[in-house]
Amino acid sequence: MKPVWLLLPLLLVFGPSVPAQESGQVPYIDTHAHLHGAMGQGRSDYEGAARLALQVMDELGIRQTILLPPPFTSGHDVAYDIETLKPVIDKYPGRFRFMAGGGSLSPLLLDAARSGQVSEETRSRFIAVAERVAASGAVAFGELALEHFGLGPGHQYEYVPPDHPLLLLLADIGAEKDMVLEVHMEAIEREAPTASRYVAFGNPAVMKPNIEAFERLLAHNPKTRFVWSHMGWDNTGQRTPALMARLLAKHPNLFVNIKMGPDSLPVNRPLERGSGLVPEWAQLIATFTDRIMLGSDQFYVTPASNKRFPIHMRPVRDLLDALPRDQAVKVGYENAIRVYRLER
Repeated sequence: MKPVWLLLPLLLVFGPSVPAQESGQVPYIDTHAHLHGAMGQGRSDYEGAARLALQVMDELGIRQTILLPPPFTSGHDVAYDIETLKPVIDKYPGRFRFMAGGGSLSPLLLDAARSGQVSEETRSRFIAVAERVAASGAVAFGELALEHFGLGPGHQYEYVPPDHPLLLLLADIGAEKDMVLEVHMEAIEREAPTASRYVAFGNPAVMKPNIEAFERLLAHNPKTRFVWSHMGWDNTGQRTPALMARLLAKHPNLFVNIKMGPDSLPVNRPLERGSGLVPEWAQLIATFTDRIMLGSDQFYVTPASNKRFPIHMRPVRDLLDALPRDQAVKVGYENAIRVYRLER
């Protein structure tokens, strides 16, 4: 049988191979993955996408997956949030948890950033939506786009200043509700030209720094836990081990999850094919073992759809297997349980 990550749609027919747990590998929690259940013409099959996710989880030793909506824009034709995720997740207790806000809070943030204004009506509506997310059983607000590159046709560039008033407000709500803010932000420490491969998809030709504004968000309420997604998957060339070490050392409320795959720039990847963990990344993980988790960012697509997304689960599994076992246990699942309060 071919590897699971090459034949995802066929798993529902042929079933998984030997579970990773039986091989002695450390099981893990995938803290960041998506369902794609849209089939066009108003039809959807999110439960089919979830069943496929379960098959893959059993194959790779994923104990639990946190599902979340991507950061949608207003009027997106396949946007979803709590109402779509929760009924599916409730059918598989223990295997899935969820975040929410990508289909509800994110559009409000993006609209406010574009308008340059935050009216009292917008602020009140934003608070009401955040309260609804917090009461839904979600473990975090997410996924929230601070700087999100468009990566292909129909995939839009999204930007919200990291220190935007609504994000500062949400940080205070997160502290009050003991909930994580899960953010997607390309790392831009210094101004630089955007890689040519991205400019064609509506991204700015010049990247403007965003790290200082992000640090203002982190410092706004030290009680708020932030997870900066997708370390190890870099579209700017600037999310280096050195930058991450500096920010993690300075901001105790910052956490990260690791994503890897061939669809980003070929720099700042923790694993080098054929040579294992890159020393600088190995040192970062060893130094901040309590602050790092795994988040594949895999899109699980209903077998009823022909849509395809890049495969990210296998590199994450490989990285976990490359770590010393004591680090793998923390990075694999202990940190996720603690950061997202999964015991609740």
